[in-house]
Amino acid sequence: MHPKNAHDIVGQVKASYKAIAGEFDQTRQRPWTEFEGFLGYIKKGARVLDLGCGNGRLCGFLEQKEVEYVGVDHNEALLKKAQENHPNAIFEHADMVNLELDDERFDNVFCIAAFHHIPSKPLRKKALKDIHRSLKKDGVLILTTWNLFQWKYVREWLKGIGRSILTLGRKGTWNDLWIKWGKYPLKRYYHSFLPGELRRLFKSDEWTVEAFYFTKKGKMVKFLSAYNIIVIARKK
Repeated sequence: MHPKNAHDIVGQVKASYKAIAGEFDQTRQRPWTEFEGFLGYIKKGARVLDLGCGNGRLCGFLEQKEVEYVGVDHNEALLKKAQENHPNAIFEHADMVNLELDDERFDNVFCIAAFHHIPSKPLRKKALKDIHRSLKKDGVLILTTWNLFQWKYVREWLKGIGRSILTLGRKGTWNDLWIKWGKYPLKRYYHSFLPGELRRLFKSDEWTVEAFYFTKKGKMVKFLSAYNIIVIARKK
């Protein structure tokens, strides 16, 4: 993908979330079932970063661990809602593709259903490098992405393949999709990761991948049946 197109997509993702912020908040009121599987990687009192925190629903779930929580998001409306819901937590306005984080600050970094919005391989590698730098040694990243290899997205797949061919990849790869949210006219960008593609981002000299699995409504399933891909990786 051409860098200018990637830059434009970052702006379009922000615009789409700005348009749907109110409705998005209403759909994120309860803890995600998959959260339960993450608790074993979080020590009591850990310092936790939540990238793409939205309205802060993960913050509420982690209260049982008495963590020192920092939430980061690019959407001011969702951050305001998060601060109202969790007045004692820290929330910061920042962009995941341009993070300024202290070195070795966090015991855990969460990136829940946000990494798939980052366009282009260079930007994904940069974001992951920033996450790695911000983790303490032996710190753990918990990252999830949507699995969009589903029949309901066939039309978007065909468009993505055609767009990639016609633009020779300048406007995205074959697995870059644009998907509407409800009745809103704006579409959100997603990169639909293949399992091997996602695994390769975690270099063996930097990360130990401790778990890599697929889920559907909280249950582990095979890839082609899954709604989510989950990666749990420890910093070396």
